[in-house]
Amino acid sequence: MREPVALLSVRPRFAEALLNGSKTVEIRRRKAHIADGAICLVYASSPVRALVGAVSVRATDTDLPEALWGRWGAYTGLQRREYDDYLKGSVKACAIVVSDAVSFPRPVDLSELRRRHGNFVTPQSYRFLGAGELTSLLNGEAAHLARLADAGQSARI
Repeated sequence: MREPVALLSVRPRFAEALLNGSKTVEIRRRKAHIADGAICLVYASSPVRALVGAVSVRATDTDLPEALWGRWGAYTGLQRREYDDYLKGSVKACAIVVSDAVSFPRPVDLSELRRRHGNFVTPQSYRFLGAGELTSLLNGEAAHLARLADAGQSARI
């Protein structure tokens, strides 16, 4: 598996859309320093509060919000008003373009994540996981990531 792996915190509605393929671009208010081809674990925030799957990042694109909307708006799962409200005040924004996704058959809830790794902290946006942390958090779910690692860069867009 490629290192480093990022943990991406996403609202449940968008986590589900990323994993079922109806959303292929995740928008962030700041540049995401995630490498092309990286794997991101998807953490669905409250009220779900669980690790629900993973995505493979095809690329990131940082630009003015208006320019990003022109390129990626149709793939964000957002209405234009939601997009503008979310990015209000941002000079530049970032589109994380997803090429593949996998859902975990059983989400790993926050209490289990903390049991597996005592210092587990959910990110506000995203953070990178250390190898030891990744191993303890996945504890059996790692097999599901093999499909992402093998998928290469086959885009769904």
